Amino acid sequence: MKQETRNKKQDSLRFQVSSLKLKSGQILVITVIFLAVILILSTSLFTSVTAFLKFGSNSIMREQAVHLAEAGIDKTLWQLNQTAGTYTGETNTPVGTTGTFTVAVTDKSPGIKTITATGFVPNAAAPKEKQIIKVDTSISSETISFRYAVQVGAGGVNMENSSQINGNVYSNGNITGSGTSKITGDAYAVETISSPDPTVLGTKYPNQPPSIMPTIDYQYWKDAATAGGTTNCGGDCSFTSGFIDLGPKKFVGNLILQNTVYATMNGPIYVTGNVDIKNSAVLKLNNNFGSNGTVIISDGKITVQNGGSIMPTDANPKGYIMAVSTSTNASEAIDIKNEGVNAIFYALEGGATIQNTAQLTALVAKTLKIKNEAVLNYDEGLASASFSSGPGGSWAIRKGTYHFK
Repeated sequence: MKQETRNKKQDSLRFQVSSLKLKSGQILVITVIFLAVILILSTSLFTSVTAFLKFGSNSIMREQAVHLAEAGIDKTLWQLNQTAGTYTGETNTPVGTTGTFTVAVTDKSPGIKTITATGFVPNAAAPKEKQIIKVDTSISSETISFRYAVQVGAGGVNMENSSQINGNVYSNGNITGSGTSKITGDAYAVETISSPDPTVLGTKYPNQPPSIMPTIDYQYWKDAATAGGTTNCGGDCSFTSGFIDLGPKKFVGNLILQNTVYATMNGPIYVTGNVDIKNSAVLKLNNNFGSNGTVIISDGKITVQNGGSIMPTDANPKGYIMAVSTSTNASEAIDIKNEGVNAIFYALEGGATIQNTAQLTALVAKTLKIKNEAVLNYDEGLASASFSSGPGGSWAIRKGTYHFK
């Protein structure tokens, strides 16, 4: 009996031990499964975090590459404005420790250039990120209408000898003539038109209402010129020989171009004194202006004499230099004495004299005296001429052309 009881106790003990082992095994399996789930979740989370960090890093580098390309565009605009549009680009220019940019400039038309800028992070040899941006840039300009070959204020037009104006004339005063003077177009006058001279091949229109004169913002052009720097002449700034670049620039004093100097005008010029171009000297507008013109403005008298010349661009239509005098002198604001002056002259508050064999393109003045064999040949394109401040702020991005390549 005792033995049977002992056996039962042993069997019960074995069952409890077996049951305990079974429960421990189940817990171990559950624990392993739990740990596996945590490991899978952790791995997934780590992968997601890694991917997010990598994406963030790529986004940062992509943004850096864009900024590098835009830095290239900014420098290109500055260079175009400093070199009158002759800048063609550069390669692998570093920007701090971030990366480099490369820029190429190509001509799209006489007045439009395409900039292709590429930003590299960290360098062009082994880039982790690269962005290419293309934009078109052009010379910003304003339109000033010269609808007449000659347009003068109340001082009127006085033609003498065999002088000739090839185009239409509008005077807010009289038009008088003598000798064999001639106007090949129509003649308009607020007051009278003398007869028989000048001969008018078109139609005479006396007693007309006053015309609205073309207006120029003097301060705008002075500021545009001054933006390129100031030279104190101490009296005269005289250039006598060689090839030189002028503008944008302010000259405090008188500006004299003479003898064999050949000056290329790269932007507006402001002279606080007189301007004198003489003795075979040449002032030529840089061809990079295309069909746009620019301004040389003087607070004194502008004189072109003894073989001096002013030349436009070679474009079609041409871009002209406009010589502006702010002088109020009734007879001394502008004085043109020889041929080869293919330019526009403007002296709204002063007088202009064209004499000898002088030739020019268009004129606006308070009064005009044209005599001897002087000829004025009007260019029809001046009815809607564009003038630009040129280097020093003229090249700008054209709206709607910014895009990623």
